[in-house]
Amino acid sequence: MPRAEGGSDVMHGFVLALFAATILVTAPFVLDRAEAAGFSPRLVQQGWRAAAGGALVSLALAVPVFTTDLWTAPARAMGIAPGIGFVDVPLAVQVAVACTVLLGLAAGWRRGGPVVRDYRRALHVQLDRLEATSPVLDEIERGHPRLVIVEDAQPRLVLLPSRPPRVEVTTRALDLLKPEELNAVLTHMSGHLRRRDALWMTASETMAEAYPRVGFFVRWADHSAALAEKGADADVHGPIARSNLRRALAKLSGPGQANGPFCPCFAWPQQRQEELTVRQPRTPRTPVAVVALRALTAAALLVPTLVVASPHFMYV
Repeated sequence: MPRAEGGSDVMHGFVLALFAATILVTAPFVLDRAEAAGFSPRLVQQGWRAAAGGALVSLALAVPVFTTDLWTAPARAMGIAPGIGFVDVPLAVQVAVACTVLLGLAAGWRRGGPVVRDYRRALHVQLDRLEATSPVLDEIERGHPRLVIVEDAQPRLVLLPSRPPRVEVTTRALDLLKPEELNAVLTHMSGHLRRRDALWMTASETMAEAYPRVGFFVRWADHSAALAEKGADADVHGPIARSNLRRALAKLSGPGQANGPFCPCFAWPQQRQEELTVRQPRTPRTPVAVVALRALTAAALLVPTLVVASPHFMYV
């Protein structure tokens, strides 16, 4: 198949790679400043996730631009002519790019894979333990078990992001908590489930372990759990409800409480009780600043989409 003019296509690859590098370098600074300035934890959390997604998607889209001959070779060997143009990238460069990417992925999985395996193993252990007990109550909401009460002397309240998701509550925890305090904790945990915080925290930890020299991933992992907790706290509206959550936190924090990869809801008890005080001085954010942060968050995903949708990308 004749080669097409490759300059524009190669330029797309460079744009995607440069955009990914820009995100990885600048996003931690911008998001750290936004968090310190008092922006909504959920907005900052969305910024970290969009930045990570935008950088990884941009890099994933840039690789095929520089390795066109390699990934279309199987189709050509079968007599199928792919409907794309070929860019003028030397074969040696394509092989070098492909080998670098494959070695990077293999090394990353070797370092980060244990995080995923530990998460899955911990979830299976918790679910097996739960299945081995005889629940006092297995409350069903819309056909899905949500609240599972088990007999136990430890004041434990654990979020299990299974399918369907479960919240395990021990009888001792029920003895300590008032109904309104339990409701505040369940509202908090529902926020975790809606935003899939357990999966995102595991993803950030995996990337930080896989690529420890990339500062973006390390900083993302450092902020992920705290932002998830602050975001879920914000789902508990009103001073009375927040006071109930603060009291529940004080009652359930301790060595018998299960934290870990699912939901560190009872970590940092003293700090979080201070953050949940009824009166919190908060500097209001200007609409322009909020819109600017939202625009940057959207741009992280929109720019690679626009590059791919451009008429000359890969000459499809």
